[in-house]
Amino acid sequence: AMMSVSVLGILADLVRLNWIAVIFEIYCFLLGVVIIILEYGQQLSCFARMESGLYKNALFLKYVWGRGLLYFVAGTLELSQRTFIDICIGLYVCFIGILFILVGRSAASKMAEARRSSVTSEEMQEKFAIADMDGKGSLTVEQFAALTKNLGMDLTRREVESAFIQLDCDKSGRVSYETVMYWWNNEASETDDFQVVVM
Repeated sequence: AMMSVSVLGILADLVRLNWIAVIFEIYCFLLGVVIIILEYGQQLSCFARMESGLYKNALFLKYVWGRGLLYFVAGTLELSQRTFIDICIGLYVCFIGILFILVGRSAASKMAEARRSSVTSEEMQEKFAIADMDGKGSLTVEQFAALTKNLGMDLTRREVESAFIQLDCDKSGRVSYETVMYWWNNEASETDDFQVVVM
Protein backbone atom coordinates (compact mmCIF):
# COMPACT_ATOMS: atom_id res chain seq x y z
CA ALA A 1 0.00 0.00 0.00
CA MET A 2 2.82 2.38 0.90
CA MET A 3 4.50 1.83 -2.48
CA SER A 4 1.26 2.22 -4.47
CA VAL A 5 0.32 5.45 -2.72
CA SER A 6 3.87 6.74 -3.24
CA VAL A 7 3.76 6.09 -6.99
CA LEU A 8 0.42 7.91 -7.25
CA GLY A 9 1.82 10.72 -5.10
CA ILE A 10 4.90 11.04 -7.32
CA LEU A 11 2.72 11.37 -10.42
CA ALA A 12 0.39 13.92 -8.77
CA ASP A 13 3.29 15.97 -7.40
CA LEU A 14 5.09 15.94 -10.76
CA VAL A 15 1.97 17.38 -12.39
CA ARG A 16 1.82 20.10 -9.70
CA LEU A 17 5.60 20.66 -10.00
CA ASN A 18 5.96 20.12 -6.26
CA TRP A 19 9.56 18.85 -6.29
CA ILE A 20 10.02 18.56 -2.52
CA ALA A 21 6.92 16.36 -2.25
CA VAL A 22 8.22 14.23 -5.15
CA ILE A 23 11.45 13.63 -3.23
CA PHE A 24 9.50 12.61 -0.10
CA GLU A 25 7.32 10.26 -2.17
CA ILE A 26 10.43 8.67 -3.71
CA TYR A 27 11.86 8.09 -0.22
CA CYS A 28 8.56 6.53 0.89
CA PHE A 29 8.58 4.29 -2.18
CA LEU A 30 12.18 3.19 -1.59
CA LEU A 31 11.52 2.44 2.09
CA GLY A 32 8.48 0.43 0.98
CA VAL A 33 10.76 -1.59 -1.32
CA VAL A 34 13.20 -2.19 1.57
CA ILE A 35 10.34 -3.37 3.80
CA ILE A 36 9.13 -5.79 1.09
CA ILE A 37 12.67 -7.15 0.71
CA LEU A 38 13.02 -7.62 4.49
CA GLU A 39 9.66 -9.35 4.84
CA TYR A 40 9.71 -11.54 1.73
CA GLY A 41 13.41 -11.87 0.91
CA GLN A 42 13.63 -15.57 1.67
CA GLN A 43 10.25 -16.50 0.16
CA LEU A 44 11.00 -14.75 -3.14
CA SER A 45 14.34 -15.90 -4.49
CA CYS A 46 14.77 -12.71 -6.53
CA PHE A 47 15.00 -10.75 -3.25
CA ALA A 48 17.32 -13.11 -1.33
CA ARG A 49 20.53 -11.45 -2.53
CA MET A 50 19.14 -8.00 -1.89
CA GLU A 51 18.15 -9.03 1.63
CA SER A 52 21.62 -10.29 2.47
CA GLY A 53 23.05 -7.07 1.01
CA LEU A 54 20.76 -5.04 3.27
CA TYR A 55 21.90 -6.98 6.33
CA LYS A 56 25.53 -6.56 5.29
CA ASN A 57 25.34 -2.81 4.65
CA ALA A 58 22.74 -1.72 7.21
CA LEU A 59 23.94 -3.53 10.32
CA PHE A 60 21.14 -2.15 12.51
CA LEU A 61 18.69 -4.29 10.52
CA LYS A 62 20.30 -7.36 12.12
CA TYR A 63 18.33 -6.50 15.24
CA VAL A 64 14.58 -6.68 15.77
CA TRP A 65 14.67 -3.16 17.25
CA GLY A 66 16.52 -1.96 14.14
CA ARG A 67 13.83 -3.31 11.87
CA GLY A 68 11.24 -1.68 14.12
CA LEU A 69 13.11 1.61 13.89
CA LEU A 70 13.14 1.38 10.09
CA TYR A 71 9.37 0.81 10.07
CA PHE A 72 8.83 3.73 12.43
CA VAL A 73 10.92 6.08 10.27
CA ALA A 74 9.09 4.90 7.13
CA GLY A 75 5.76 5.47 8.86
CA THR A 76 6.63 8.98 10.01
CA LEU A 77 7.85 9.84 6.52
CA GLU A 78 4.53 8.59 5.12
CA LEU A 79 2.67 10.66 7.74
CA SER A 80 4.38 13.78 6.43
CA GLN A 81 2.48 13.51 3.14
CA ARG A 82 -0.71 14.73 4.86
CA THR A 83 -3.39 13.01 2.76
CA PHE A 84 -5.88 10.81 4.55
CA ILE A 85 -4.62 7.55 3.00
CA ASP A 86 -0.98 8.53 3.69
CA ILE A 87 -1.83 9.24 7.32
CA CYS A 88 -3.62 5.89 7.70
CA ILE A 89 -0.74 3.97 6.12
CA GLY A 90 1.83 5.98 8.10
CA LEU A 91 0.07 5.30 11.41
CA TYR A 92 -0.15 1.59 10.60
CA VAL A 93 3.55 1.33 9.66
CA CYS A 94 4.53 3.32 12.80
CA PHE A 95 2.40 0.96 14.89
CA ILE A 96 4.12 -2.10 13.36
CA GLY A 97 7.52 -0.51 14.04
CA ILE A 98 6.66 0.13 17.67
CA LEU A 99 5.41 -3.47 18.00
CA PHE A 100 8.69 -4.79 16.57
CA ILE A 101 10.62 -2.76 19.13
CA LEU A 102 8.43 -3.72 22.12
CA VAL A 103 8.07 -7.41 21.27
CA GLY A 104 11.77 -7.73 20.48
CA ARG A 105 12.74 -6.12 23.77
CA SER A 106 10.28 -8.22 25.77
CA ALA A 107 11.43 -11.46 24.14
CA ALA A 108 15.09 -10.51 24.65
CA SER A 109 14.49 -9.86 28.32
CA LYS A 110 12.65 -13.15 28.87
CA MET A 111 15.21 -15.15 26.90
CA ALA A 112 18.10 -13.57 28.81
CA GLU A 113 16.37 -14.39 32.09
CA ALA A 114 15.81 -17.99 31.01
CA ARG A 115 19.40 -18.30 29.89
CA ARG A 116 20.53 -17.39 33.40
CA SER A 117 18.45 -20.23 34.84
CA SER A 118 20.03 -23.38 36.15
CA VAL A 119 19.22 -25.63 33.17
CA THR A 120 22.22 -27.84 32.45
CA SER A 121 23.36 -28.90 28.98
CA GLU A 122 22.02 -32.39 29.61
CA GLU A 123 18.61 -31.07 30.64
CA MET A 124 18.56 -28.81 27.60
CA GLN A 125 19.41 -31.73 25.31
CA GLU A 126 16.63 -33.78 26.90
CA LYS A 127 14.08 -30.98 26.55
CA PHE A 128 15.21 -30.32 22.98
CA ALA A 129 14.73 -34.00 22.09
CA ILE A 130 11.21 -33.90 23.56
CA ALA A 131 10.36 -30.82 21.49
CA ASP A 132 11.90 -32.37 18.35
CA MET A 133 8.81 -34.48 17.66
CA ASP A 134 9.78 -35.34 14.08
CA GLY A 135 13.31 -36.43 15.09
CA LYS A 136 15.09 -34.24 12.50
CA GLY A 137 17.54 -32.79 15.02
CA SER A 138 16.13 -29.31 14.52
CA LEU A 139 12.99 -27.46 15.58
CA THR A 140 10.26 -25.65 13.69
CA VAL A 141 8.79 -22.50 15.21
CA GLU A 142 5.96 -24.57 16.75
CA GLN A 143 8.43 -27.05 18.26
CA PHE A 144 10.56 -24.16 19.48
CA ALA A 145 7.47 -22.74 21.21
CA ALA A 146 7.05 -26.12 22.95
CA LEU A 147 10.72 -26.02 24.02
CA THR A 148 10.41 -22.53 25.49
CA LYS A 149 7.28 -23.58 27.36
CA ASN A 150 9.05 -26.71 28.63
CA LEU A 151 11.88 -24.48 29.85
CA GLY A 152 9.34 -22.52 31.90
CA MET A 153 9.46 -19.43 29.73
CA ASP A 154 6.22 -17.48 29.46
CA LEU A 155 6.50 -16.09 25.92
CA THR A 156 3.67 -14.80 23.75
CA ARG A 157 3.33 -16.09 20.18
CA ARG A 158 5.04 -12.93 18.85
CA GLU A 159 7.89 -13.24 21.37
CA VAL A 160 8.43 -16.88 20.33
CA GLU A 161 8.52 -15.79 16.68
CA SER A 162 10.98 -13.01 17.51
CA ALA A 163 13.25 -15.42 19.39
CA PHE A 164 12.99 -17.99 16.60
CA ILE A 165 13.92 -15.38 13.97
CA GLN A 166 17.00 -14.58 16.03
CA LEU A 167 18.13 -18.19 16.09
CA ASP A 168 17.15 -19.18 12.52
CA CYS A 169 20.28 -17.64 10.98
CA ASP A 170 20.11 -19.56 7.70
CA LYS A 171 16.37 -18.82 7.22
CA SER A 172 15.61 -22.54 6.83
CA GLY A 173 12.58 -22.40 9.10
CA ARG A 174 14.34 -24.66 11.60
CA VAL A 175 16.88 -24.25 14.42
CA SER A 176 19.37 -26.95 15.34
CA TYR A 177 20.36 -28.13 18.81
CA GLU A 178 23.84 -26.70 18.24
CA THR A 179 22.38 -23.26 17.43
CA VAL A 180 20.20 -23.29 20.54
CA MET A 181 23.11 -24.43 22.72
CA TYR A 182 25.47 -21.85 21.22
CA TRP A 183 22.97 -19.14 22.07
CA TRP A 184 22.22 -20.63 25.51
CA ASN A 185 25.88 -20.75 26.49
CA ASN A 186 26.85 -17.44 24.86
CA GLU A 187 27.21 -14.73 27.47
CA ALA A 188 27.75 -11.84 25.02
CA SER A 189 25.30 -9.05 25.77
CA GLU A 190 24.95 -8.26 22.07
CA THR A 191 22.73 -11.33 21.59
CA ASP A 192 20.36 -9.94 24.21
CA ASP A 193 19.46 -7.23 21.68
CA PHE A 194 17.90 -9.94 19.51
CA GLN A 195 19.60 -10.19 16.21
CA VAL A 196 17.47 -11.16 13.25
CA VAL A 197 20.44 -12.71 11.45
CA VAL A 198 24.04 -13.41 12.35
CA MET A 199 26.69 -12.69 9.73
